[in-house]
Amino acid sequence: MGNVNLRERFAYNYLLTSAMLMATLLPFAAESQVPWERLVEAKREPNNWLTYSGSYFSERFSALDEIDTRNVADLRVEWTYQTSPGLVESTPLVVDGIMYLTEPPSTVAALDARTGRRLWRWDANVPAETLNIGFPRVNRGVAILDGTVYVATLDARLVALDAGSGVVRWSVDVADNSLGFAMTGAPLAVDGKVIVGVAGAEAGVRAFLDAYDATTGERIWRRFTVPAPAEPGSDTWQGDAWQRGGGSTWLTGSFDPELNLIYWGTGNPAPDWNGDVRPGDNLFTCSLIAVDADTGEIRWHFQFTPHDTHDWDATEIPVLVDLEWEGRERQLVVMANRNAFYYVLDRTTGEFLHG
Repeated sequence: MGNVNLRERFAYNYLLTSAMLMATLLPFAAESQVPWERLVEAKREPNNWLTYSGSYFSERFSALDEIDTRNVADLRVEWTYQTSPGLVESTPLVVDGIMYLTEPPSTVAALDARTGRRLWRWDANVPAETLNIGFPRVNRGVAILDGTVYVATLDARLVALDAGSGVVRWSVDVADNSLGFAMTGAPLAVDGKVIVGVAGAEAGVRAFLDAYDATTGERIWRRFTVPAPAEPGSDTWQGDAWQRGGGSTWLTGSFDPELNLIYWGTGNPAPDWNGDVRPGDNLFTCSLIAVDADTGEIRWHFQFTPHDTHDWDATEIPVLVDLEWEGRERQLVVMANRNAFYYVLDRTTGEFLHG
């Protein structure tokens, strides 16, 4: 075979390989675009799962009906994917045939949902030797906005990854893990912002909810769940107990785009079992807070368990519903609380309606 034929074959193989690569990557890059408007209308896409709870209202309901009681027994394994070892609590996102999921402790993977083939994988490199947490090493998932995937890491970082390649676009330190702060929940992406909460009440942290610019990673606002002296709710704490008051925000909240309110549950006060050192109701722990998405201001709150001494976190996911209540249409938020009551509140005002 002469040199000309070799060059021709090399050129042919190069073009063929490039064409196959482009055929694989171009649809992937195009299908990974999830603008804000698409998230708002997520319910219209039952073939996808665009947020941690399926939609901003957090019903976790799928309108797909191809699987029912008549054919469920016929289900079979199509493919399997081996995650890294550990406890898996991730809810995958599915965007136009691409599945984004987290593996313990904070690794992100993108898979072809049809075949299980891994498209990319990003390792958060969480430092196992120095990690300061009081619970299992878990991560519950990611958020997506436009062409970026967002993950909160166990050592309290927020990282933005290119949805098409897994390349890091930006990374910010949210809190200091050496003090007991950690992050296990999936972020919530809203109009130009990424909302994240923190864990760590068992370590005596003063918890908060943060909003970051989705493009730059700059922090827009921080809302502490335990008020400092002179702030609203500070009269429910005594002495310096507020400085280590807990109120973790470790699960993902819900969002009403029309009201521009974020609904987020808060965890137990600290220390959780001994309330003698923290007299008072201990706001805003064990509460549901409705937060202005633009400013971080608490518009209203409802405390399910004042002065909790049983570790009755109120971090359960609030579900937003519109329905008739006592003869008129109401915008409601419902929540099954760890204190064994099921609550119905007006999500505009926080008015208690039923428990």
